[in-house]
Amino acid sequence: MLRKKDLLWIIAYPIYQVLGTIRHEGSHTFVALLEGARVTEFVFWPSFTKYGFYWGYVRITGSTDWLFLAAPYLADLLTFAVFFCVCMWVLIRTKWVWLNLVIVGLISPFANSLYNYWGSAGSNNDVGKLLEVLPIYVVNGYFLLTLPLYILGIFFVFRFSKTARFMNG
Repeated sequence: MLRKKDLLWIIAYPIYQVLGTIRHEGSHTFVALLEGARVTEFVFWPSFTKYGFYWGYVRITGSTDWLFLAAPYLADLLTFAVFFCVCMWVLIRTKWVWLNLVIVGLISPFANSLYNYWGSAGSNNDVGKLLEVLPIYVVNGYFLLTLPLYILGIFFVFRFSKTARFMNG
């Protein structure tokens, strides 16, 4: 179904990265505000700080719990579920629209979760911090369940969705 010209979407990668970072940092922000913390800085572009390189970050004052750390991965799951339903069951006749929905709504949440889970060992990222405050089997279980589901969902959308059947038929 993908053709060489479809790979031109790779050029749009910086846009997809910023959108994914807004979703990631936005979910931290949302939960922080719900928990009564104050957001002092919201950065959604790649940055070098005294702590190293970050795709984005949120600085808060006040206290939060584990949900603040887990928010991006719960947002990934929610985003994936919504976009899976749209991409699977809504016939979208314009390929570039459908492909962008797949990238933003399915591939980006999968990539975010995989990137952060993969980099969690001995790390100071969200997942590494979650492993410190929650039972290891809960954190690992969540990612070992959701990551394969994301892969399976992406496969199903490319193989069996109304749009994929329309474009191949």
